[in-house]
Amino acid sequence: MAEVPEYLLERSRQRRVALGVLEDDGSGAAAPGAPAPGAAVAAGPGPAEMIAAAKQAALAETEPAIAPDPEWVVAARTRHRIPVWVLPVLVCLPLWGFVYWKLTEPPPVPITAINEGATTYAVRCASCHGGSGSGSDGSLVGRPLHNGEVLATFPSLDDSFIQWVSLGSEGTGIGRVYGDPNRAGGPHVSGETGSNMPAFGEVLQPHQLYSVARYVREVIGGEDISDEVEAERDAEWEHLGGGSDSGGGGGH
Repeated sequence: MAEVPEYLLERSRQRRVALGVLEDDGSGAAAPGAPAPGAAVAAGPGPAEMIAAAKQAALAETEPAIAPDPEWVVAARTRHRIPVWVLPVLVCLPLWGFVYWKLTEPPPVPITAINEGATTYAVRCASCHGGSGSGSDGSLVGRPLHNGEVLATFPSLDDSFIQWVSLGSEGTGIGRVYGDPNRAGGPHVSGETGSNMPAFGEVLQPHQLYSVARYVREVIGGEDISDEVEAERDAEWEHLGGGSDSGGGGGH
């Protein structure tokens, strides 16, 4: 068998030391047990083993150590998910809240002749006659309606009172007597105060004219009526169209 040159043996030894399959003793010579120069070379690692060892060493040097996940990451990954059935419940919550609110909402106050008349009076009449009907007794421009003044002018709730509210001073005629001509203290004459009564017939419905007349007489004027008369007036207000759009009815 041909001898292997010594420089090839040294090169092989250095290669094996680099791959980690042979320990380097620092002598530059073959390790104990290695064949002497001129001796036959013992069988060593084959090329496949050397390549595998080289790859493993390269991976050990290049792959960084993977740190464990923080506790909060582990908790987030392992926590219980929201059940699927919860989603439709969350979607329906606003609808349920709206229905609950509507069901617990107090019913609207029914419209009656008197509270309809009070609303009309506050909007149309209070600026001249005052909220309490004091009128010119309280430095306003309209005639007083309180303390029975309106009952003295119009002793009954008849067409003459409704006509006065509907037509006003000019519609009735300036200089003409309106109401009871035998009124205590003298009759009232249209336009004599210098502040004319507006006409409300074109801005108020018949049932509103009737209800504001009732309010002025029964609440501001203090008219005392029986239950029978009240029921008759309620029926007349409803006949004129009062309460038809609100579900209300009645007087007080």
